[in-house]
Amino acid sequence: MLKKPKSTLAVCLVLVSTLIAVVALTQLRDTTLAAPGYIEPVAATGMVHEVRLVAAPTTGSLDEGTTTDLWTYNGTTPGPEIRITHGDTIRVTLKNNLPEPTSIHWHGIRVPHAMDGVPGLTQPPVAPGETFVYEFTPPDAGTYWYHSHRRGHEQLARGLYGAIVVEDPTEPDYPIDAVWLVDDWRVDDSGMLDPDFDSLNDIHHSGRWGGLFTINGSTQTRLAAAPGERIRIRIVNTANGRPIKPNFGALDPLVIAMDGLPVAENFPPTDITLAPGNRMDVDITIPSDAEGEFIVGDLLGRSDPLELARISVTGDPVGTPGFTAPVGEVPDWSSAADDPADHNVTISFFSEFAEASREEQDRMLETEEFGEFLWKLNGRVWPDAETLTATRGELQKIRIVNESGQMHPIHLHGQFFQLVSRNDERVTEGHYRDTVLMTAFETIEIVVAPFDEGTWLLHCHIQLHAEYGMAMLYEVASELASS
Repeated sequence: MLKKPKSTLAVCLVLVSTLIAVVALTQLRDTTLAAPGYIEPVAATGMVHEVRLVAAPTTGSLDEGTTTDLWTYNGTTPGPEIRITHGDTIRVTLKNNLPEPTSIHWHGIRVPHAMDGVPGLTQPPVAPGETFVYEFTPPDAGTYWYHSHRRGHEQLARGLYGAIVVEDPTEPDYPIDAVWLVDDWRVDDSGMLDPDFDSLNDIHHSGRWGGLFTINGSTQTRLAAAPGERIRIRIVNTANGRPIKPNFGALDPLVIAMDGLPVAENFPPTDITLAPGNRMDVDITIPSDAEGEFIVGDLLGRSDPLELARISVTGDPVGTPGFTAPVGEVPDWSSAADDPADHNVTISFFSEFAEASREEQDRMLETEEFGEFLWKLNGRVWPDAETLTATRGELQKIRIVNESGQMHPIHLHGQFFQLVSRNDERVTEGHYRDTVLMTAFETIEIVVAPFDEGTWLLHCHIQLHAEYGMAMLYEVASELASS
């Protein structure tokens, strides 16, 4: 149960505002599309968690026997795990000891607009030697993460990210509740990072992929459990460009949350691919007669999983908790697939080399100077970006067409959404998202319930694609402002 707020009047005003939004959501589009339950207000507990994050160059060991030059929060990658109870407030003081400006984005959390961490949009970049204070009360329980949102193709690739867990006191306590931040690193034999963070080949294709996989900054991740143990693992894909397809071998997990919020019905993660930015919480019961090592791997593009981590089962059996796996109330918005789109977005790629004449291409080949490679949304390149407009409380459908031969994880700040169609085939997923993976030449449709006012970023979460133009704005205004 949430604690009663200190101010009854304040909560009443929030409830009235929420009711108005709910009415709008259920009336302005197909009335079968119920309002999302997550917009209900959370009562603040009054607890404030003070966190100091120092972004600075450091060294660390990602793989046994090697040393890597990194950029980290508080000297480690990932940075400190921030774990709070739903209703608590987070106050983070960022100190920038990097040689360049930076910021922090709170991926998936519906923060106040000024706290979203997008330089030039919600705040100035934090210059070297300066500090910035972020403060917010996460309105949604779940699994989230924080990361640099400036020059992410380099700052994330160097290690600037960490996990945030907002615990729901109404959900059962798992004896083991672990967060796994999965990453891949491009390193040489000595463990040093490849310094070419702007590779033309990576810009043109699916971003920077590496060959060294880590969970929580290590290639040696082991989770100890007893036979009969019940485990919650919160998996976060923090990679710059690489999706993963988690495989649990002989274990039988159930998905209990996607991108932070509970699913409507638990299901096995057999067909789940986690794009960069995606999260998945799974419930695993270790068989009571189990013993030994269970490999958790990546099955993307493979017949045999690539090992990521191990669950080591030893000791005497323990009693398995018998609670029901968490689920949430998720309205089915899939009927919106039959409605016209409110906005249309087209993804395209621009290559100066491809646009050049044959003679100019020959010269480029000789000099190995290939000109600009850029990614466009509706023909425009960030920061000269189009703004999609929305009114608070009005459901919208956005149709996104990928005219390129590359994948794109599309991430929307400030809102959750549902995927309702792929290639004009209706989709019913039973969960919300803040990031969705598009494959080559694919068309998708998403339904957004805009509730959080402000001008938010919509962009590809392949860091190089975003850095080289693939971003636009989603502006949510109040009814009064839009009338």
